[in-house]
Amino acid sequence: MHKVTFKGDDLTVEAETGANLRDVAQIEGASIPFGCEQGICGTCLITPIEGADNLSDIDDVEKDTLEAMGSDDGQRLACQCAVEGDVIVEGFL
Repeated sequence: MHKVTFKGDDLTVEAETGANLRDVAQIEGASIPFGCEQGICGTCLITPIEGADNLSDIDDVEKDTLEAMGSDDGQRLACQCAVEGDVIVEGFL
């Protein structure tokens, strides 16, 4: 099990390897908003504060959406991330 911390909520939970970050956030009540849940709308933009390497690699859909949004380097879409280790993330409302 891995520790996932949602910094803005001061919430730390456990997640299994491969768990979708969107699912973890929704189940545990983190305040990350979700729209399409397909990596297209950008609603669930997060910044990994620590452990960015412990999230799955960026696929083409996520990359295209992040580029279209003009996101900052390192930002991710929670709906497209799988947990692969301990991570601290911050969402935007």
